[in-house]
Amino acid sequence: MRMLMIVCPENRQEEVRALIASHDVHSYSEIPNVLGAGKTGKHLGTHTFPGKSVLVFTVVAAAKKDELVRALKEYHAGLFEGEGLRVFALPVEAIF
Repeated sequence: MRMLMIVCPENRQEEVRALIASHDVHSYSEIPNVLGAGKTGKHLGTHTFPGKSVLVFTVVAAAKKDELVRALKEYHAGLFEGEGLRVFALPVEAIF
């Protein structure tokens, strides 16, 4: 099993949810109002550094992880420059 951590722009949240669902993944958790800095700049929700992100977590089988990561890469390619989308895959050792 793998946990995907998807960091997406706040205004792309619905699209990312729809993309995940279109790959038959219906279980996820979200953390809204994520602030930070990275390759696309600072997103601190202020006038100087506008924008916020959303963190979406989902746990999937290894084969589904590959499928979903491919789809997210394709989606990322269609975003505007400066819109950050990051996906991190982590091993899951236990689920209960």
